[in-house]
Amino acid sequence: MSEEERAEYWATLALRHCRGIGARSRARLLRFFGSAYAAVHKPADWPRAGLNKRQAAELTSEAWRAGARGEWDGARALDPIVLLWRDTAFPGLLREIPDAPALLYLHGDASLLRAPAIAVVGSRRAGDHALEVAAHMARRLASCGIAVISGMAQGIDSVAHAAALNHVGRSIGVLGTGIDRLYPRSGVELFRRMGEEGLLISEFAPGTPPLADNFPIRNRIISGLSLGVVVVEAASRSGSLITARMALEQNREVFAVPGPALDAQCAGCQELVRQGARPVFTVEDILRDLAEALRPYSITEASLSPEPEPQDPAAPSPQPDVATPQNPLPRAPQPRTAGPPLASPCPPPTPAACKAAESLAASGPRERLLAQLRLKGALHIDTLAQELELPVAQLNALLVGLEILGTVRRLPGARYEAVS
Repeated sequence: MSEEERAEYWATLALRHCRGIGARSRARLLRFFGSAYAAVHKPADWPRAGLNKRQAAELTSEAWRAGARGEWDGARALDPIVLLWRDTAFPGLLREIPDAPALLYLHGDASLLRAPAIAVVGSRRAGDHALEVAAHMARRLASCGIAVISGMAQGIDSVAHAAALNHVGRSIGVLGTGIDRLYPRSGVELFRRMGEEGLLISEFAPGTPPLADNFPIRNRIISGLSLGVVVVEAASRSGSLITARMALEQNREVFAVPGPALDAQCAGCQELVRQGARPVFTVEDILRDLAEALRPYSITEASLSPEPEPQDPAAPSPQPDVATPQNPLPRAPQPRTAGPPLASPCPPPTPAACKAAESLAASGPRERLLAQLRLKGALHIDTLAQELELPVAQLNALLVGLEILGTVRRLPGARYEAVS
């Protein structure tokens, strides 16, 4: 670190170890003053940033020094990459959230923070089918240059990380511990690979153990780094639902793989769909919804390569496409198309699908919805719910039915338009 960077890091630690100053208050100070160093030198001006005199007195009391010194010494012994809020490399999406972290400790390839990212999360005790779906989603997303983010937990998280690491987008793991603490213990090989081939991130001080309260805190970083969050399998009280809720609060897209109707392990995903999350079954669904956000990276549905055919067990295994210093992989594919992505042709619905869709799309609400869309053009689902005075659950079912029938089309950003 340069002298200026060391001063900013020490000032950040001072704010971090002041009692009564949480993530939101720190973020207010950083936005108001532009840096931690400026903030700690003007405590008298803290009320102008929305803090109170008591919080400012915590800084001037210097009771924070012991904790800050301990973290400083722990980081110096470990020598991780330290990314501060004011650094130009700090992810812009994460900086925007109301409780943005003041710093991040990194281990691995920090350049992955420049790639578009999508989170894939779910149950620690997922079934075989859900694990297969998570691996498929992560593999396909990473294959077109998207970094797959998750929380390094057992189950869906671990499978998503491992599947993405072998592809160009690779993977980012957000820890609920210090950057140097392995958790869970069974994940030693994944932890090693993530540090060598992907990226590990933590906002907690080096040496921080796996405390239960820290995992919901880290979830806001998973969603904050992401353009959208995909929930593959989640029970009704799953920690993945915390990530999904935070994503909604951060104005991120939330996608859910609904799963079997009577499976208790999928109840959380089904509840997300009732609350307005986008039900998805393919990666193409996700890329279509995020088309505008992905366009600057030249990532579209056309960026997806065909899934490989099942290999003959007797054939030799190909070498995995893992980046090495001698053989680096590109961050994102070269542009393949100009202008908006082309929609994939869809086969017409079967008679059974049409019958099911008709049962979802009741005639009265259907006509009112189509009339609104034809009159006003594309509308967000929240606007439709207000104007039609329909519960979100009923509106979602109606829209799904009309999509199957081909009378409405979903656009990026949870907007819908009538198909003439």
